[in-house]
Amino acid sequence: MPTRRVIHRPGRDIGGAQQLLVRFGQDTDVAQALRLALISSRLYRALPGYEDRGAVCVSAFLVENESDARRMLCDVVWESYGLSTAGAIRSVGYDVIGTDIEEDGELIPFSDRHVDVVVAAYPTGIAPYDDLSRSDRRALRENLAPEYQRALRLFDPRRGADDEGVR
Repeated sequence: MPTRRVIHRPGRDIGGAQQLLVRFGQDTDVAQALRLALISSRLYRALPGYEDRGAVCVSAFLVENESDARRMLCDVVWESYGLSTAGAIRSVGYDVIGTDIEEDGELIPFSDRHVDVVVAAYPTGIAPYDDLSRSDRRALRENLAPEYQRALRLFDPRRGADDEGVR
């Protein structure tokens, strides 16, 4: 299993009109996407305000416009994607924070464009996700699913990677 690390990038400029791209490969399954976000929540202790508990996040990338998003998709295999603006995301109370993601000491592709949408702080008083029983994990996912799905829906309508212009 690769070693992952989240690096806070406070200098990354994320204006309200900035377009954000979210991939929807396996993420079309909200339960699976949330499971992965909860597994990674400890990594987000690197973000200011989330040092104690970590955070449940949606990973996104900064893009200039639809054309830029499509160019980016040419280099990766994503089944579908969605766009929203940082302003729209913030208007419903989510933080948009500049981050880099490192795997085994190497930055992931397009890391210089990476941001995280913080959906929620990891709940207080609950053991780390990996330490929970199956039933407690399920209960936590069920509790957070409506908010996580709400965040993902901000990136609709979803566009298919097979749409015209995307290779």
